[in-house]
Amino acid sequence: MSQVSEEPAAVPCKYRTGKTLGRGSFSVVKEAIHLETGEVFACKVINKRLMEGRQKMVRNEVEILKIVSSRHANIVTLHDYFETRNNVCLCFDLCTGGELLKVILEKGKYYERDAAQLMRKVFDGVSYIHNAGIVHRDLKPDNLLFKDGEIMIADFGLSRFMDEDKPQVLTEVCGTPGYMAPEVYRKRCHDPGADIWSLGVITYFVLAGYIPFDRAETDQEMESVLSGDYTFEPSQSWESVTGLAKGFISSCLIRNHTHRPSATQLLDHPWLSDNTRETSVQSDKSFDLLPLVKEASCEKRTSRSSNSSNPLVHRFTAP
Repeated sequence: MSQVSEEPAAVPCKYRTGKTLGRGSFSVVKEAIHLETGEVFACKVINKRLMEGRQKMVRNEVEILKIVSSRHANIVTLHDYFETRNNVCLCFDLCTGGELLKVILEKGKYYERDAAQLMRKVFDGVSYIHNAGIVHRDLKPDNLLFKDGEIMIADFGLSRFMDEDKPQVLTEVCGTPGYMAPEVYRKRCHDPGADIWSLGVITYFVLAGYIPFDRAETDQEMESVLSGDYTFEPSQSWESVTGLAKGFISSCLIRNHTHRPSATQLLDHPWLSDNTRETSVQSDKSFDLLPLVKEASCEKRTSRSSNSSNPLVHRFTAP
């Protein structure tokens, strides 16, 4: 990994940019080919003019990545960080395997044990992040990417350091509707428990193909989160999922964040530990979840298509 400097220096460009991989409100992600080595990265190009007033947020993201980057197998690596005249550039692993849902849908078969194995890696990565004194604050399937078959936690743009002496500083509304914890919506002090809530929603998603708080309108979605209004329905999606899995999800979706277990504690939950032991075997009675997940995800994509122009459906942050 290239040494990341304390402050970025303006340097001659060492990369040739390729196709656009994605866009944000003030950044674009492009393929970047290193001119000397030929290595290909994903380069987040942040426009200096558009990031006016947000410089601290970018510096914060880099500082966090300097701590967690390359130290865990399931966290993306920041390989380089530099400035040009007009942009700030962050070069990451190029995760060509795609996003979480895409990988699941491309499987030939998909069992509950597969979901548990995926989520164990995510919880292990989040445990590492929390133990480093950091809250991610935007955990969602879109930020779980794949590189060489391994799931990777990405996008630390909203992440923050935790200050035990000033816990009240993390109070702004941020994240993605449907994955945000009740205390985040309420603008109350939030801590690693907010990430645990998001992971509970993601676990529900990888087992069913839709999220527990999905509603037609964003305000309805918020109300369902605040009231903890979710069920394991429809029955055809959940009748073949074990009670152990449902109990695991419920442990994450406790409304009072102080009562939620930590990521480290949840790694010892039987649903994660029993399903991921090397000695565990797939039961002949195990149910292939893939057809139901495909059907549910297709229905949700269709129903949300009319809302695709509404940024609140995807992500919002405090000004």
